[in-house]
Amino acid sequence: MKIAVVGVGGTGSAACRHLAKAGHIVVGYEQYRVGHTRGSSHGESRIIRHTYSDPLFTQMMGDAYPLWAALEEEAREELFVKCGGVLIAPQGHQDLRETLASIESVGLPFEELTADETRSRFPAFRLEPDEIALYQRDSGFLRATRCVQAQARIAEARGARIREETRVSEIVSRSGKPVVRTDCGDEECFDGVIVTAGAWMGKLLHHLKLPLSVERRQVVYLKIARSPEHFTPERFPIWIDARTLYYGFPADGVVDGIKLASHIAGDMVDPDADRREPEANIVVEAAAIAARRFPDVSDQASFTQVCLYTNTVSEDFVMDYAPDLPNVYLVSGCSGHGFKFTVLLGKIAADRVTGGMYGRDLSRFALSCFL
Repeated sequence: MKIAVVGVGGTGSAACRHLAKAGHIVVGYEQYRVGHTRGSSHGESRIIRHTYSDPLFTQMMGDAYPLWAALEEEAREELFVKCGGVLIAPQGHQDLRETLASIESVGLPFEELTADETRSRFPAFRLEPDEIALYQRDSGFLRATRCVQAQARIAEARGARIREETRVSEIVSRSGKPVVRTDCGDEECFDGVIVTAGAWMGKLLHHLKLPLSVERRQVVYLKIARSPEHFTPERFPIWIDARTLYYGFPADGVVDGIKLASHIAGDMVDPDADRREPEANIVVEAAAIAARRFPDVSDQASFTQVCLYTNTVSEDFVMDYAPDLPNVYLVSGCSGHGFKFTVLLGKIAADRVTGGMYGRDLSRFALSCFL
């Protein structure tokens, strides 16, 4: 089959790779360069974890982990740094209870660490006396930009054609097949189309009135003031703070310092008009969080970067066929937690447009659940 993929980010690059490896004719459209920094799939680190309070997401991550391992082996480069991860929360916190139930249901190993046990195991951390750390050893981080570039590179090696700096202007139907038109003025007919346009999804398919909002987020790298050996992946797990909704990473070996960011709602923006300059108040807030949790971290930023979230209200993904176009499959709404799933979402999309299925019930991701 001849398949187009519109948007070659995390999910789109995965779809291109899966389709090309299956022997299909693949054309990927990317409005910037593969691995660009204007969307949601860039940077040195994105969290990967099993530990969700939602059982479906935990189960889907069980499917995603082997796919990441296969990609890393095929790419022959380090893409996944397994450093373990902790969910920090007061004892009895709802998110903690639900996450425990979810990971117990699939038989994942875990440990519950007290504040003192956490400091003994991970010396950089400071917990409040009423907090515990739920530790899961299989967590870590993905090198996001490298993952996207590796999947696109493998897809091209298998015959896919990636059209960079080519913006798709519309997708229409002709004689029962989808046609992709670009701003360059050309068009091409396909047997199926996968749309993974991220923050530009609503603009491209504006007539569908998709239930998506685009938010501006900023990550901050803070310099390490003392004991840098305590912040390496061997001694410092990825972390999520259920109380503040901040999360962060160990030193990644590329950018100086440690990265942290907030999952609290940001400003809604137009992805084509959004400013990319960092905001000083976000650095100040991140430094205040770090001062309480990691006393050996400086309040000085070494680097900041903007990324975009494409959100649904529920933070569920949108995965469904476009109602008015033939064999056009949409994947969006990753809501700031989706990169870890992208290798799986791309495979699911590739299977759906070529006649395959996925073994889990994804009906709650249907468009009808959001409209």
